[in-house]
Amino acid sequence: MTSPRRVCFFLFMVLIVFSLVTLYFNTNTIETAVKSDLKHTLDPLYEKIRVLCMIPYDYKNPDAAKYVKRTWGKHCNVLLFVGGDIDGELEPYVPVINSTDRWTLVQQGLMHAYRFYADQVDWFLRVEPSSFAVVENLRFLIDRRKYQPTQPIYFGYELENIITHEPFITDLSGYVISREALRRYTNASKDPGNKECLHWEGYVEGLDLFRCLSHVGVQIVESRDEFEHETFLPITMDFHFLVGYDHIKWLRNLTYHKVPGHTVPISKRAISFRVEYPTEMYDYYYFVYRMKIFGTPVQNSIEFRP
Repeated sequence: MTSPRRVCFFLFMVLIVFSLVTLYFNTNTIETAVKSDLKHTLDPLYEKIRVLCMIPYDYKNPDAAKYVKRTWGKHCNVLLFVGGDIDGELEPYVPVINSTDRWTLVQQGLMHAYRFYADQVDWFLRVEPSSFAVVENLRFLIDRRKYQPTQPIYFGYELENIITHEPFITDLSGYVISREALRRYTNASKDPGNKECLHWEGYVEGLDLFRCLSHVGVQIVESRDEFEHETFLPITMDFHFLVGYDHIKWLRNLTYHKVPGHTVPISKRAISFRVEYPTEMYDYYYFVYRMKIFGTPVQNSIEFRP
């Protein structure tokens, strides 16, 4: 091969290599951008309304909490588990070794959440590991009602205190606390002289929380949608669609917003509802986020990894 031909061949090979390298990096850049922006494009309120989801669980039976992490928990800005012992997958905050008292775990977990995440999130969702939550609908409700994290407010499903006849929020379907409300709760709970906010182990969580929050000026606000349909559901779905909550006497008697029908009116933008068996988390996640209905806009989701 003559010298000029060698030079041309060498330049030709350099050009091919350069083209391949350029194509490789451009492709990777596009793929990386799509993956990193995926969670933001799916929910336009993801960055505007930042939610920490706190899941207290029994460390002796962590399966349900793990199902939360593998499904809907991926839609929270921050996902915090609180348990009585360490766990490699859940990586929980452990306030009291070997503790299974749910209210103790919640109370310590809420204060921990404020101390370490108050600068990263605006709202704190406390929910049971046996519940399925649609965090996008929570952000929508907050945005639609123009709630602000600087307001001392909290909301969820309201029950009636049979003594005072005031509403309080049950923990069965979860509840949401604003950053300002949690700041007041944390500061008051640390004050040993504040008897209204002393922690009582084994006490009814909803009543104990209400006792302290009302003392520091935190108010309950509306959690229902514009049609007065419930978004936080304290019972499993079969009671809604099969036998109705007339068969759950405590709920019929204690629900704060009485309805004439035999079922709780469910919002089309439900936020939290109970599941009967933990593995149903996968079923609900598929139907809420993954299933495509012909003739309707496709609702995409972050990648589903059961």
